[in-house]
Amino acid sequence: MNTKPRLTGEPIMRILCKTSENLVGYLYQWNNGDVQPAWFDGAVADVRYEPFIQATEQNPVDPKTPRPRQQDLTHLEKA
Repeated sequence: MNTKPRLTGEPIMRILCKTSENLVGYLYQWNNGDVQPAWFDGAVADVRYEPFIQATEQNPVDPKTPRPRQQDLTHLEKA
């Protein structure tokens, strides 16, 4: 369990219904590393996650090395 407070969050993936392909919510990543779905009209069981296409951010330690923005979220997708 993460004990750091959630102060800011940003959407990192779209949540799409597998059967209709409709957008049903967004997956947010908080400043403390937690991830949380934000549903439009309640949770949907059969979904897939689609990452946003984003520009690569620079790593502040080494500007030549891109910094990964997302953690592996494949464990969230239901079979």
